[in-house]
Amino acid sequence: MNTSTRSATTTGTITPLRRNLMRGCYLLMVVGLALVAWPRLLTSGSDRPLIEGTFDAVLCALQLLSVVGFFAPVRMAAMLVFEVLWKAIWVLVVAVPLLWSGGITPEVSETLFAFSFAVPFVFIIPWRALARDLFRGREPWRAAPPAK
Repeated sequence: MNTSTRSATTTGTITPLRRNLMRGCYLLMVVGLALVAWPRLLTSGSDRPLIEGTFDAVLCALQLLSVVGFFAPVRMAAMLVFEVLWKAIWVLVVAVPLLWSGGITPEVSETLFAFSFAVPFVFIIPWRALARDLFRGREPWRAAPPAK
């Protein structure tokens, strides 16, 4: 089964409501990152730490890809999964230990609040359909021999 057939199969198993909810996730990312990441990236000075500029550049790339996701929500679903995963990892590795040690700062609280907007994504992402599509057909390691 080729990639386009698998993608079409996944698209067919997802209800229009879920597809439109996914569009809402992408729209939230488009608007949110346009309001936060782009201004920070474009107005920051040269004294800004390198990692902050890098992080904002990645967020701006996610914002641009979210525009594509708005029009092709199922095909871009891996981006929503990425969004959930990186935020979940940050919460588990950074925020939870700070909470346990009593080191929650206002900046950490603000970040957790911003991350909370991604919680509905967990319920909107069509996990079962994506897993079924991922494991249904494996891509070959080598090109298939020419047909005779």
